[in-house]
Parts: sequence; C-alpha cells; structure tokens
Amino acid sequence: MTFEGYTEDSRAFFMALRFNNNREFFQSNREWYLKSVREPSLALAEALSPAIEKIDPGIETRPHRALARINRDTRFSHDKSPYRDHVWISFRRPEEERGRFPSFFIEVGVEGVFYGMGAYAPERARMNALRRHLRLAPEEPAAMLAELGDRFGLYGETYKRLAVPEGLPEALVPLYIRKSYYWERSLPFGRACSAALAVELAADFSRLKPLYDYMAGCSPEEEDYL
Repeated sequence: MTFEGYTEDSRAFFMALRFNNNREFFQSNREWYLKSVREPSLALAEALSPAIEKIDPGIETRPHRALARINRDTRFSHDKSPYRDHVWISFRRPEEERGRFPSFFIEVGVEGVFYGMGAYAPERARMNALRRHLRLAPEEPAAMLAELGDRFGLYGETYKRLAVPEGLPEALVPLYIRKSYYWERSLPFGRACSAALAVELAADFSRLKPLYDYMAGCSPEEEDYL
C-alpha cells in the first residue's frame, strides 16, 4: 500500500458528511468513504510506521490500529453526530491508557492537516513530575524548545492561578502551567494531496522525538507539588 496523497474527492466527502451526518447518507456513500478516505489514510499510517518505530519501538504502528473509526462514541458527548467529519490517526503505546501518555496524532479534514504530539488527559502526578523537572533542571527542556522554534504551537488546558517559580526561564512558563499539552502544526488541505505529506510528517515527528522522550520520562510521583 503506497501513500499517494488525498484528493479533492476526499475533501468533498468530508464536506458532504459534515452537512449530512446521518447513517442513511453514510451507508449510501460507503464506497466513496472507503476509496477516498479510508484507503489513503491507511496508506499514510503505513508510510509513517518506520519513522514512528524509530522514535519508540513500543508504539503501536499497525495501520488498522492507528486509524480511528469514523463512527463517533457519542455516549458521553454533547455532540451526538454519529460520524467524524475528519480522519484521526494516533500512534501510541497500547499498554497506556488513551490520553494519559504522550502520543503522535494526525487529523485530516476540510480545514487541512493538523498533526503533532501530546497528551490530552495526563495524570496530575505526571504533570507534577514534569514541573519538578522544569524547576530543577531547566536547561535541557529550554534547549529542546529553542531547537523546535516556532514550527509547532503549544496548546492545552492551563491553570489560571498556578504560581510560577522565580527564575524559571520564560520559555518554559507556558509548559509549566499546563494541565494538558500538545504541540501542533497545521497545513492547508492542498498539502495533503501529495505523497510528500508522509515525508514531511515523518521529518516533523522526528523533530518532536526529544520532547516525546522527555515528556515520557516524567514518571508520576506521589508528592503533590501544586
């Protein structure tokens, strides 16, 4: 399976599903989805597998495991739309609870491509461990962030009243105050319509490896530093 890029037909499916998000439409257009969305998504996941395995051999890279189902789990969501109007690919360690441990992700939809690395629901104890590392040895993470530059933006929920230690480098403050975190970069949809997308994503995931290793190394601790 070779990744040759998505097509405008892929984008047209996302748009059509957005305005016809129901079972009748999806069942009537299943072949459209399989050909224009699922097949290139599996090919993209397969193309990225070697780069991900170099970052962490423990991450699950089988394409059918990395590609999320288009059906949404609406049990605990206010949005009861039955289908995603985008593709979600996630590379993570299978033994770790989803969202708790850093993972690599890709979203492809009408608005473009969004990808990066992070954890949307990390344990509080793990984030406390991160803050301890940032306080005691700020030079290493500061150098990593400087190397990354502004290629990726840092996002995630923050504490509003968390005291920042005096002397903490300014570049580390946005990470220090996070409850959750993810570094993300976006590309216009046109960039997804090329085999070069896999090459670009593989290179950027490799750029994120030092931060991934650093965040993964912050083990949960019993002490509460907040």
